[in-house]
Formats: sequence, structure tokens, C-alpha cells
Amino acid sequence: MVTGTTNTFPRWYAFAVLGALSTLVAVLLVLPVSLPIGAMYWDSHLYLDAANRISNGQIPHADFFAPVGALGYYLSALVLMLPSPQTLLASSWSILLITVPTMALVTWDVGRRDGLLALLLVLPFFIFSLLPWNTTPYYPFPGADGFAVYNRHTAQMLYVLVAAVIFMRHQVALGAAITILMVGLFLIKITGFISGGLLCVIAFASGRVHWKTAVASATTAVALLGAVELAAQNMVSAYLSDILLLVGMNAEGLASRFVQAASRTSGTTLFAVILGLFILWKTRSDWTAKFRAGKFAQLFDHPAMWLGAVVFAGLFFESQNTGNQEMLLLWPVVILIAYGINIRETRPSIAFVALGLCAATVLPMTTAIIQHASRALFGMVNHEPLQVQNLKNAGQLTMRSNMSNRARSMREIYIETQAYEEAVLDAGALPSFLLFSDFDFQILHHLNMDEAVGALKDLEAEGLEYETVMTLDFTNPFPWLLDKQAPLHITIGADPFRAVPSPDEETMDAVRRTDLVLVPTCPFSLNVKALFDIYREALDEHQRVSLTSCHDALMHPSVYENFKS
Repeated sequence: MVTGTTNTFPRWYAFAVLGALSTLVAVLLVLPVSLPIGAMYWDSHLYLDAANRISNGQIPHADFFAPVGALGYYLSALVLMLPSPQTLLASSWSILLITVPTMALVTWDVGRRDGLLALLLVLPFFIFSLLPWNTTPYYPFPGADGFAVYNRHTAQMLYVLVAAVIFMRHQVALGAAITILMVGLFLIKITGFISGGLLCVIAFASGRVHWKTAVASATTAVALLGAVELAAQNMVSAYLSDILLLVGMNAEGLASRFVQAASRTSGTTLFAVILGLFILWKTRSDWTAKFRAGKFAQLFDHPAMWLGAVVFAGLFFESQNTGNQEMLLLWPVVILIAYGINIRETRPSIAFVALGLCAATVLPMTTAIIQHASRALFGMVNHEPLQVQNLKNAGQLTMRSNMSNRARSMREIYIETQAYEEAVLDAGALPSFLLFSDFDFQILHHLNMDEAVGALKDLEAEGLEYETVMTLDFTNPFPWLLDKQAPLHITIGADPFRAVPSPDEETMDAVRRTDLVLVPTCPFSLNVKALFDIYREALDEHQRVSLTSCHDALMHPSVYENFKS
């Protein structure tokens, strides 16, 4: 265990790394940089949709259904106010507004005793925060991971929380860090909050968090959430209601998803478990003596106990995810174990095995992130920019020319083979099992959006008047691109099979009053059809017109009359 030893290593090194991270991120956000398009990149458009809704006065959960907490949307909306930040970078790096200050608290406290330890804690934080990529690639070609942004937010916050409860000693600073992080976790993803709560319980049981600190943190967190509830039209209670709806919709898959989480992270968790058992075996006599003496706080503060708690908390969190920086929260515990090994006093064989298991636990996830990011970034040498005119900074993307050519070819095929598409839909399938990960689909999605936005701007120039825009698709960046409004009560991130509850009359009325409802037709895929079926009754009076070769528009009767004239 690290018990507060001191050394002469300067703590400003750790602060310099934090400063470098903040500076680099700030510079890249104000420059017109591009990223290579990647699997499920359209997920990043959720933050454009949210930023538009928030700027128009909508409140997450109170005014529209959201599958995760509102904090990430607000932070991203704030960063997207910069002149032209790259969309994915803006949404991914927005969490640094929370994690960098709390990591600075950890660095300040730890650095007072041990500057080298503070640096060791900051370095993984730097790597994983800077590189908005997931540990596990979901496509064979390299690209930017547009999905799982809020999962990465949560993983990085859990990293800072574990570092805080294990290594901080100043109770006031620790209490502040716990409060900020737990409120943040609650308002980003509830499963991350539950995982963080488990770790706080272990920290309290081990004596690392004083009871006064625990009471003060809990009281302050409740007060902050109460203030949010009062100031934001009951957003917190509406958020809890949305969570209960989601649990009801996905309850049947909870057990299988826990197994999926264990299998997806097995390369890391397997070595973490072996490391924990090895430490437990090597300290069995000390463990037994403390147990017999009733020193339960010291038992909870054992490295093996921390490792077990973090593995369980991490698996619980990952059971509700599909991709992110999985098990990042193991890093601080492994640093605790590795840093506590005294090479001079430990038998070389024991030290070698322990350090080897430490490396096997955390280095693969780190090298995977670095490799994934470097493949994507270095590959941009052979890329061409996305050729669009109407997507604002959402079009700051690059791709291989052969992928761009394939996307255009597939567009023509989708247009000419409607019978094939109908046959695929009748089978309850997608044109490709990995359709939403396919780069050509993501490129085509952006090209189709660009064409649709251009067509609507042309109609506006001819006198068409409308205010609300909705799309029967997973993401709805059109109001943001057109400077219009999204209808109230519509799900953000509309996965009809997992995240769109049965609409109530209020929701159906909002759809009924929507001026324009866009329908993608290249391809007319299973999710589009499912969303159309969900809202079909509310769209009966809308008139369908062909907007572009790959988008139809369902126009409200009043808008259609204006369109005809």
C-alpha cells in the first residue's frame, strides 16, 4: 500500500501534463480540424441535436426523452458555442470541464506527498482524455469513434473518482472531488453513478473517507441535485422517470448484457482477477491476522479488496454499454499495487510476477487506444475531405476516396432497387449486418443530409415557411443545421428497439403539429420503418413529397399549402 511516503520528485511535472492537455484541447477546438469518419459516427450528431434544443429553451427529460443524463448535453452545447469546433471533439472533450479541475485536486493533494505518484496518476488520464477513441474497434477499417461518447465521459470520471478515494488524504479536497464527480456521474449515466457509489462505500468502510466527509459530500450532492430540480423544471425527477422507462424496455436483456460485458473486457478483467488472487495469496497471513483481530477497515483497504470492488463496479457499468474506454478505472488500483512493491525488499520472482500481472491488466487497453487512434490519424494522409456545403462543422470529416466512391455507388443502387429493400425489410433485417458501422453508410448519411439541407434552403428562398423539423431516423441534426427547432417530447437518439418508449398523447400531438418530418429512403431501413410505424397515426394528415432522391418530406397541411403555392 501507498501510505503517504514522500520523495523529492517535483509535483509541477504532473500539473504540467494537465496544463498541456488543457492547452492542446483548447487549441484543437478553435482550429478547423477534421477527423476520419468512423463506425457509427452519426452518434456524434446527438450532441448537435441537444445543443439546438437547449439553445431553443428545451430542457432534457422535462421537454424530451433522453436515454442518458443531461450534463453531457449541456457541456457539449457550451463547447459547440465556439466558432467551428470539430463536432466529435467538442462532444468528447467537453467532459474535461469537469474532470480536469477534479484531477487537479487529486494532483494537488497527492503531489504534496509524492510528486512521482501524482505524475503516474495524471499520465493515463492524459492519454485516455486526449484520444476520443474506444478500446474495442467495431469495424476493421480505422476511423473516429462517433459512438459511446457519454460512456467515455463516465469512464473518465470513474478514473478520477478511483484515484481520489484511494490516494487523496485532505478530507475537504476529497469531499469536494467526490461531490463533483458523483453529481456529474448521476447527471451523465446512472449506471456510472451506481458504480461510483459502490466505490465510495468501500472507501468509507476502509476509513479513507471520514464520516464527516461522507455526510458533507452526500448532503451537498443532494442539495445540488435539488437546486437543479427546482431550476430546471423538475429535470431530475423527469430523468429518474426516463430511467425507469428504459429499464422496463430493456429488462429482459440485463443478464445477457452482463455476460457480454465480461466477455468484451475479459482480456483485462482476467488478469485483474489473477492479480487480485495472487496478492491475496501472498498476504494471506496478514489478511487472516487482521480478520481475527477485527480490523475490518484495514481489510477493506487491502489492494485485493480494491481490485475486486473496481472489477465488479466496472463490469456493472459495462453491462449497459456497447463500447467505450472499458475498465479504465482499473488504472489507479494497479498504480497503487505496482507503486507499493519495494523491489529491494521483495523477492525478485514475486516482484516480477506482480509487476507482470499489473502490466498485463492495464497496458493492453492503453496500447489498444493508442493503436486505434494512430491508425485513424496516420491514415488521414491518404484521405480526401468530405465534399459538402451545408453541414457546418459537422462536415469536418475525411475519408478514403474508394469509400467515398462506394458510398455514391450504393446511393444509386438503393435508389434503383426498391424491391430488394422491401424484401430486406420483410425479413426484419438490415441491408448489412453492420450497416450503421459501415463507412460507406456513414458517408452516404452525411451526403444525403447535405443534399436535403440544401433542398430545404432552396425552398425557403422560394418562400416556404416552417419552424419545426423532425426526422424518422436515429439522429436529428437538421434543426441545428437549418437554424430551426426540434419538436417537443421526441426522443433524442431514437433507437426504436431500445430507447423510444410508446408515445403518449402529448408526444403524438407534438408530432402531429410538426411542420416537416424527413424520411430517409437511401436505404429505407428497418429503424426508419419502425419509427414510421410508431408515429404513423400522428402523421396521417401530413402530405408526402419527394424532397431529394434520398429524402422524402412529410409536410404539415399548412406547410403543404404554402409549398403548393
